[in-house]
Amino acid sequence: MNTKPQRGRTYRRMISSFLALQLVGAAVGMQAWASSDTAVSPSGVKTLSPDGAIQPTGPWNLGTRAGDHLYIAGMRGIDPKTNKLVADEEGRIRQAFLNMKLIAESEGATLREATRLVVYVTDMYRYRPIVNKIQEELWGKGPYPPRTIIEVDRLNQDDIVEVEGTFYAPQKDSISPNGVKTLSPEGAIQPTGPWNLGTRAGDNIYVAGMRGIDPKTNKLIADEEGRIRQAFLNMKLIAESEGATLRDATRLVVYVTDMYRYRPIVNKIQEELWGKGPYPPRTIIEVDRLNQDDIAEVEGTFYAPLKKGNH
Repeated sequence: MNTKPQRGRTYRRMISSFLALQLVGAAVGMQAWASSDTAVSPSGVKTLSPDGAIQPTGPWNLGTRAGDHLYIAGMRGIDPKTNKLVADEEGRIRQAFLNMKLIAESEGATLREATRLVVYVTDMYRYRPIVNKIQEELWGKGPYPPRTIIEVDRLNQDDIVEVEGTFYAPQKDSISPNGVKTLSPEGAIQPTGPWNLGTRAGDNIYVAGMRGIDPKTNKLIADEEGRIRQAFLNMKLIAESEGATLRDATRLVVYVTDMYRYRPIVNKIQEELWGKGPYPPRTIIEVDRLNQDDIAEVEGTFYAPLKKGNH
């Protein structure tokens, strides 16, 4: 049972619902923020806006290419032909994945080249099974990409699901034309759905959201501190299987269901594992729900350069 305190949530939802209605009303008739130009930054970051894609709903773009990597914005189930949300829930969630797929394919990547997925849902119990079903349709029997799925209070337009993806798509002069490696090291936990533990794309390792599952039993650790510690250790094992250490972490995202209760424990465990530092960049956010009503999930990106000849 989810025991997270609910104080203030009903009030926040009432206020935000009122504001959302006003914003939606004000948005009627507004033009999309689409741009037909493909911009390239001074450092070579290319903005993506392929034919047939949806139109952005605000001052953001659909994706970018930075070197061999594609970063796709959160996609929702908008029909690109009408620029309106698909009506039925399953169709809408499928369309969100298809919108992401179109952008990736415009740069030569397939769904198999996904190195990281983050799925935001407004009801874990209702929408996670649909997300799993659609991933099984699109990825077949796998391998599946690393995935983090979290429940949030609200998405734009009171939507139900949003999908964000990172892909590996080496440019033509790169050594490996299709080099995303799915990671499944010995001693690691078993995925709980159509996703995998991690990927290597070039010199970067992407580890899926890890929770405090004991790899010996594939069950959650009972005590809170032990569970959060195990989440970090599960991430550490996958990174080390590819030659990285915790010091090689380039990015951490920590999801907790109670900021005041669990952030101090996260800090304590990071101090244990990293010592006096230096510590990696970290984002920590409170979310409504995690899978299995868990308390914390840790997602990590690591840098582990391939040795010459190991391509």
